[in-house]
Amino acid sequence: MLNINTIGTLVLVIVTLIELLMSFLHREGDRLKDMLANICLGLLVILTGFFMKAFALMVYTVVYSIAIVKPASTLILWIAAFFLCDFVLYIYHLLGHKTRLLWAAHIAHHSSLHYNLSVGFRINFIHLFYRFLCWAPLCLVGITPQMILLLESLTAIWNFLIHTEKIKKLGFLDMIFNTPSNHRVHHASNPEYIDKNLGGILVIYDRIFGTYVKETIPPVYGITHNIYSHDPKDVLFHEYKNVINEISKIKGLKNKISFLFSKPGSSVIDQKKVDMGKDARIKIYYSFLNKAI
Repeated sequence: MLNINTIGTLVLVIVTLIELLMSFLHREGDRLKDMLANICLGLLVILTGFFMKAFALMVYTVVYSIAIVKPASTLILWIAAFFLCDFVLYIYHLLGHKTRLLWAAHIAHHSSLHYNLSVGFRINFIHLFYRFLCWAPLCLVGITPQMILLLESLTAIWNFLIHTEKIKKLGFLDMIFNTPSNHRVHHASNPEYIDKNLGGILVIYDRIFGTYVKETIPPVYGITHNIYSHDPKDVLFHEYKNVINEISKIKGLKNKISFLFSKPGSSVIDQKKVDMGKDARIKIYYSFLNKAI
């Protein structure tokens, strides 16, 4: 029997192939290469996802077995699960933009200079090995593993379909949901758009925490240091290479860990400035003590 994951995957693959065919017929060279790279990455994600879904179910089941409460599966519980899952996704997505280590995986999704359905497949498979852990705590408050997995699948389908320029603004719906217009903002490298509109299905948490921005000026897609490569290996690992290169120059385990959880774009130079600032404060402190004595 076909489940939501199988049906959803088939639908997404079909619409992407249609879009790929249209790009081929219009002889859009660079766009076509980009789409082919995205599809390769998507196939890797789909294959990894089949195994990780089963592993995630096992972890969620173990956590749910020690749940504090286990309320009945009512409409209220489903509504609560929906909002909680969307909140966890918002926090996870925010961390993916604000920490160098998590950004190293997430940057693959943002590195395309184009914006179409195939970009929904442009995901780094590496994050599938740990992202599910962020949802596990929900099982402790009675959200069942099946609820989480189903809502995650529906969210994934929704997030795939909003990668389009064909659908323009949707009025009041843009104020509530993560629509194509809102997500175009998220994929833009315009300074005013960076790290905005991080929601899953909803944008209410963006509005609450001040990360919501309307689409006003045309988005410029890509990242602030574009890689200009359609090689899947470059898309997946280019930022990891940068992190390894930078962290090798940092002395001390504490400083290395601090760097991994610093904001993307931080460097050894930034770390040196921090260290110099600490040294300056220490010198001022000791100078004050000497005068006092």
